[in-house]
Amino acid sequence: MGTVIGLVILVAIDWYLVRKTGLHIHKWISKKYAAYLSEKGNKK
Repeated sequence: MGTVIGLVILVAIDWYLVRKTGLHIHKWISKKYAAYLSEKGNKK
């Protein structure tokens, strides 16, 4: 039952991100990570 609830929560988060940003979770995370890496590289 916990797995079903977890999946429903992930689907809800994905639906919210698609509506707000137009990106699915994995694309949003990779975009944020790339921005983090470029920021980290610029500080050196």
